Amino acid sequence: MNNKIRNQGQIFRRLRAGAVLVPLLGLFACSNEPPVMPADAPGISRPEEYSFGSETHAKDWRAARAVLDQLEPRFGEKSLHVLMRNLDSTTDPKTVKTHYGERLTGWTEIPLSSFAERAWAFAFVSPNGKLVLAIEALDGSESAGGIVPLNILTNLEGDRPRQ
Repeated sequence: MNNKIRNQGQIFRRLRAGAVLVPLLGLFACSNEPPVMPADAPGISRPEEYSFGSETHAKDWRAARAVLDQLEPRFGEKSLHVLMRNLDSTTDPKTVKTHYGERLTGWTEIPLSSFAERAWAFAFVSPNGKLVLAIEALDGSESAGGIVPLNILTNLEGDRPRQ
């Protein structure tokens, strides 16, 4: 009989511990919102339509394709999408990189090999290694009217900027 009472006591203690743990896990889950797109960096704007001619478009696509070729084997071909932006041609790429690095807390920069002439890129990966945000843009020397094409390549959900 003592074993039966002892077992019931252990079960009661475990249930009571679980009753405390479940709400705590629920609070943790609610506060751990999935990452969303950070706000665009200074110097970046959202065009209503593609603002460049066919020659620039070809250079832009080659540069974006080179980045995708490096990311798709790791993150999946169908999971990545490209968000087109314009970049003020006088904007320093370091400013853009710093902007996203500060907003993607805990994310790590991953190397991208030299990929395209007159273009630059960088990428950050989430702590769990499942999410990526890469930025690719043509150099300011490729400017058309003071802007160059910039692409955000990511598997983050949506295109809702975080303020």
